Amino acid sequence: MTKPRARLLGVIAILGVIALQGFNSFFCYQHDLAGFTMALAWFIAIPLVPAFVSLATANPLRAVGACVLFAPWLLLAYYTDCVQPYQGGGASMIYVAVLLWGSLSSLAGALLTGPLMRLLGIRVA
Repeated sequence: MTKPRARLLGVIAILGVIALQGFNSFFCYQHDLAGFTMALAWFIAIPLVPAFVSLATANPLRAVGACVLFAPWLLLAYYTDCVQPYQGGGASMIYVAVLLWGSLSSLAGALLTGPLMRLLGIRVA
């Protein structure tokens, strides 16, 4: 696979995560554009750092791995706040988990994608 194509796939994966957060923001939390931007800045930008850094490496497909392991945390946030019946208590803290555990998952995805691609015989030229 060529490096520009791998980089394009990485950018598409990052845009997919941003779109997933957009879905959460607009359809679940009823955010406006400012609220969506704040959610991106506070809770999504840090976990996406490994994906953005991966775009500049020799294997930009690592960004795809970072996004693939980060996206389930956004799905969990959607389920917890919008699908699951209200359990009572205070405010939801699910985005703390998204920030903390999502960051670690994203880093693990970026680090594990390179060796996984080599095992599968996929090389970026």
